Amino acid sequence: MKQLKVFLLAFLAMACSKDDASDSGKTDLIVGTWNPSGRGTIYSDGASQFYGHKYFCTTQGNYSFKKDGSFRVETFDGTENDCFSTGVTTGTWENQGESYHFKIITDTSDTSDEGNGANITIQFPDSDTMRWIFENDSEEVDYSFEEYVRVEE
Repeated sequence: MKQLKVFLLAFLAMACSKDDASDSGKTDLIVGTWNPSGRGTIYSDGASQFYGHKYFCTTQGNYSFKKDGSFRVETFDGTENDCFSTGVTTGTWENQGESYHFKIITDTSDTSDEGNGANITIQFPDSDTMRWIFENDSEEVDYSFEEYVRVEE
């Protein structure tokens, strides 16, 4: 009986260690491919507004974040029947707890930010919705956000 208890304790200890190891290997929610869906505002009184993107080409943007900490963003403009790429940005990302740090490595857009970095607060209302949060100096507005929907993991 004593051997059985020792065996059970050893088994439980190993099982807990395995759980801890798999938890640390969790995939960050940002990993996947996202398309822009709109922008919104959260007001100080708790009210909110959301505006879906009116232009088809804007929604064709592709924001791809990989497990290895790299990203690729391609944005589009134009008319519904004639979308064109406005540039591709690549770089690295890192989850810093309360925000994500992005470092731009290459940027082919007209307004290149190549070499720049930024910390951006990101919320995930659910696993298929991502919001980039932008603080606001207005007393009436808590914050504004850009919203993206997951198109693949």
